[in-house]
Amino acid sequence: MGIREIVMMGLMLLVLILAVLGIAAAMVKKKRAAELQSNVIYLPKKRTSSKSSDMTTTRNQKCSRCNQAKKLVFYSNDFGHIAGLCKNCRKDIGDKQELYPI
Repeated sequence: MGIREIVMMGLMLLVLILAVLGIAAAMVKKKRAAELQSNVIYLPKKRTSSKSSDMTTTRNQKCSRCNQAKKLVFYSNDFGHIAGLCKNCRKDIGDKQELYPI
């Protein structure tokens, strides 16, 4: 065997190794892309697909002052205290405290 045949065999072996590594890298990349896509939830699709989900239904919550289940608006005061108040309680507290809607 001459030097030319040895060089050709070495180049063939190098090309074969690079091809195997390229295929392996492509498989790993494809697997990672599939894992990332499975963790993504697109919100517009979720909203339209399930009508009974918590995102689309509004439920009444208890007021922080009168504890009645009503639709609330959340407010914060100067000290950072957060309270969910119904309209009636907001009117009662309005003159006494400075409340900022959140």
